[in-house]
Amino acid sequence: MADTTALAKRRYRLGLSLFLGSTRWLRWVMLAWVVLTPFLSVLLISAIETGLWTITATVFQWFVACTAGMLLYQTLPGTLAKGVTRRELTVAYLVFGVLASIGTAAIVTAGFAAEHALLAVFAEPLDTWGQTLADGARYVLIAPIYFFTGVLIGAAALRFGGNHWFTAIVLVAAAGHYAGILALEFGSYDTAVAAWAAVALAVTAVLVAGTAATLRSIPVRAKRV
Repeated sequence: MADTTALAKRRYRLGLSLFLGSTRWLRWVMLAWVVLTPFLSVLLISAIETGLWTITATVFQWFVACTAGMLLYQTLPGTLAKGVTRRELTVAYLVFGVLASIGTAAIVTAGFAAEHALLAVFAEPLDTWGQTLADGARYVLIAPIYFFTGVLIGAAALRFGGNHWFTAIVLVAAAGHYAGILALEFGSYDTAVAAWAAVALAVTAVLVAGTAATLRSIPVRAKRV
């Protein structure tokens, strides 16, 4: 019974392990970003009227997406060879994605608050406190799109990377997809919150479904001794 319970929980432990490992890998990037950006935003506010935090938040999410995609690409073949199933991997990356999205949204919201507080002291805040916190909180729905974009690209690279057309399709599709993400991220959401949230959730659902389908089609190779 104990072995069965441990096996059932393995997918969740794997997801938590992936999250903690990626956090350790990105810790210095996160520290530098969180500490330096609000101060630089105050210094450059006359030149960059939108503030630096919004811009760097977008860039940081690509670090998260690339980390998730690279982890999948580098570890998945060996993980499958050790007996972990595709279903377990799919659940693990869902857990990873939820934790990473919540963590990213929390950091982004804290950064917006720090930037607002510093601007209130040294310059002029960009918006009200309520709007500032809302701008950060909406990343709970934006961050999963970045995360699962990276994961889907990593899974597709494992499945189709040997084909000559793969790189071209990824470049073209990623460019169009990123344009859509930016439109959603920086578009107006406060006048139609429900519609905006529905679109964000729908995009995430498509990415998750695409990732799951791609993972299921990756061949399992025998573990090398």
